[in-house]
Amino acid sequence: MAAVIPPILSDRPPQVPQRAGLGGRFHYFRGCSGNRYLFSSVPAETLADYRSAVVILAESTRSGRLVAHSITSLDAEGRPTGGDALPPAIAVDTICLVHFLAGSESDRSRLIADLTTVPTPLPLAA
Repeated sequence: MAAVIPPILSDRPPQVPQRAGLGGRFHYFRGCSGNRYLFSSVPAETLADYRSAVVILAESTRSGRLVAHSITSLDAEGRPTGGDALPPAIAVDTICLVHFLAGSESDRSRLIADLTTVPTPLPLAA
């Protein structure tokens, strides 16, 4: 399953890796549920090496936060699920992020649904 999503911003980076000088390697994204998901930054040329993971393609903003533009799940063979493929050429300024903690395809599907669900505003009282 690949989704082109309304741009979502990364959450504040984890404090422990930042203090250790690894702040740019790890990023959180918050889902509609309020859950935060930890992603690791990886070189684009290594994406084919990952299996059973969720991949986000993002770019950096001037504030240092990331804007995610697409998200997909990789199966046990490293292929994007749902028949969609990762772009054959990823732009130099694209940041590739991988989430490893969703252990099953259903967990990965729930994570993607959580990140791509646009919250609906509460109805206004009359």
